[in-house]
Amino acid sequence: MREKEEFTSYQKLVILGLGSLLFTVVLDYMLLPALSSTLLDKLNLSTEEFGLVASAYAVSAGISAILASGFADRFDRKSFLIVFYSGFLMGIIFCALSPSFPMLLGARIITGAFGGMIASISYALVADLFTLEQRGQVMGWIQMAFAASLVIGLPLSLFLASSFSWQLSYGLIFGLGSLALLLVSFIIRPSKKHSTRLSSPWAHLFQSLRRSSYWTVFGANILIVGGDVIFMTFNAAYLTYNLGIEESELPWVYGAIGLTTLISAPVFGRISDRIGKWVVFSTGTLIAILAVLVYTWSNTASFEWIILLHVILYLGINARMISLSALATAIPAASNRGAFMAIDSSIQQLAGGLAAAVAGWVIFQDADGRLLHYPQIGSLIAVLMVLSSVLVLLVNIIVNTKSTSEEN
Repeated sequence: MREKEEFTSYQKLVILGLGSLLFTVVLDYMLLPALSSTLLDKLNLSTEEFGLVASAYAVSAGISAILASGFADRFDRKSFLIVFYSGFLMGIIFCALSPSFPMLLGARIITGAFGGMIASISYALVADLFTLEQRGQVMGWIQMAFAASLVIGLPLSLFLASSFSWQLSYGLIFGLGSLALLLVSFIIRPSKKHSTRLSSPWAHLFQSLRRSSYWTVFGANILIVGGDVIFMTFNAAYLTYNLGIEESELPWVYGAIGLTTLISAPVFGRISDRIGKWVVFSTGTLIAILAVLVYTWSNTASFEWIILLHVILYLGINARMISLSALATAIPAASNRGAFMAIDSSIQQLAGGLAAAVAGWVIFQDADGRLLHYPQIGSLIAVLMVLSSVLVLLVNIIVNTKSTSEEN
């Protein structure tokens, strides 16, 4: 049992600031899949076109992150964060103004190019300012931004989309994001203690890419993100077209997911710091596999059963995300954290983009609008979860070995 470390006042403000930014980034990320049935209808998109729109953000974010990774440890993290978040808000404006598939596709590319870096910069700041024994709790609290976006942000966005227009949902994100930008500008102090002065940013990038321990984390995240994105891309459409859920009922589903995260995230964070991050991750994996198989292989289900399955699934997903995020921050040295997080973000985004495109290629609509091949998608997700667990176990061994050597 590890002794609990208390947060300073400044650390608490940092958690608030980063959580505010990630609230809008997560809301944007979750909104597009939630609008899948609306956009398929309003813009007359095919499943392949929607898959491209969903993957455009991720592919753009992946390319942007890899290009920025060589510079991530050379500049003040606060300045880096503000520049990329401002670009993200610019992309949100273009999304709100998009009247057609080509323009929406372009808007998602711009949004991804900037938004894809926000989480990696935020996690680098967490690693700079918090000890390993605190990071599970920090990730749990930051994960509550995800919960708040589902409990508050996503239902409100879907209400605006169904009552007025889907473009107004992006207007909401821009308004909230502008407030979050002001908050972070005043709260977070400049931080350069991590900065490195390699002769070339590309040398810094390639130095990071050559580390085998980094690739263990990267590989685990490829599998985790791939499975999560495959599930989310057409989930709203599956609920509507296959399970008979009304669009007006979707906010209840996402609200239940958010409430689950709101309650469980800080709990999982504390538990992972106390009993071990691998224990929490492996338990979450078993829960998630059970829920996703039952859900995707069910041809019919009551509304209450659908809610329960989403609650169980996201209990597992949250346990996995929080424990691995905290565990992965122990892998890089301080001088490599920015590059490590940026490369990790790049690879995750590229994996997510490919996964969204794959979902669009595998899933089809029949003449009645029902989605075909969804059970096979569920089985694929379960396999990816099992494979990711093997790599996370290796990450855990690396971290334990590193901690033991540092103590000696």
